[in-house]
Amino acid sequence: MADEQTIEARLALMDDDEKQHFKLVVLALISCYGPDANKAVLMIKIGEELSGLTTLNCDEMEASDMLVEVNSFFGFLNTMDAPPKEAFN
Repeated sequence: MADEQTIEARLALMDDDEKQHFKLVVLALISCYGPDANKAVLMIKIGEELSGLTTLNCDEMEASDMLVEVNSFFGFLNTMDAPPKEAFN
């Protein structure tokens, strides 16, 4: 099967750290199926363009809520070491 060959070829290109990270990603994805399933949104970007968005075990509204939470979380991470706004004057 062509898909299996593609997977094998991509795995062969990965170093040990990438393979370990890939295992964690697969575990996170598979936890979105079956009983007590988690929810996820998977975004794929090729170059500068968003090329795919897939929801796992959630509808569009839940996905939207999750993306808002992610935006807030990364906003916090990116500004937590910033000086207080009063220091910018």
